[in-house]
Amino acid sequence: MNEMTIVESANAAWNNAFNSKDIDALVELYSKSAILSPGNGEFLTGHEEIKGLFKSFIDGGVNSHALTIIEVGGSDDFIYQVAKWSAKGPEVDGEKAEFGGVTTTVFKKSNDGEYLAHSHVWNVN
Repeated sequence: MNEMTIVESANAAWNNAFNSKDIDALVELYSKSAILSPGNGEFLTGHEEIKGLFKSFIDGGVNSHALTIIEVGGSDDFIYQVAKWSAKGPEVDGEKAEFGGVTTTVFKKSNDGEYLAHSHVWNVN
């Protein structure tokens, strides 16, 4: 598989897990030592911390997550993507909240040949 196909597949799995509220499946898309920064200057490391963040988003009503790839590259062991992300939130005063930004993800090839998110950073517009 080429880099673009790998990233498209990873993004589809991520969006599907998030949008179906399957936090366990979502977290399994990350390496056990993954580092995530949700754009607030903080860093989360490992499955439990990452799970807590995504659970708070889902419990808070975030939904309809989507990714639009801007660039993909890398090598056999690491693949990166830069993408635009968007999502919706709960209705406030009759208006559905919409937000998004830019995200960068580095996927690391595991011992079994699967690419897992190892570094994931995003910002919010």
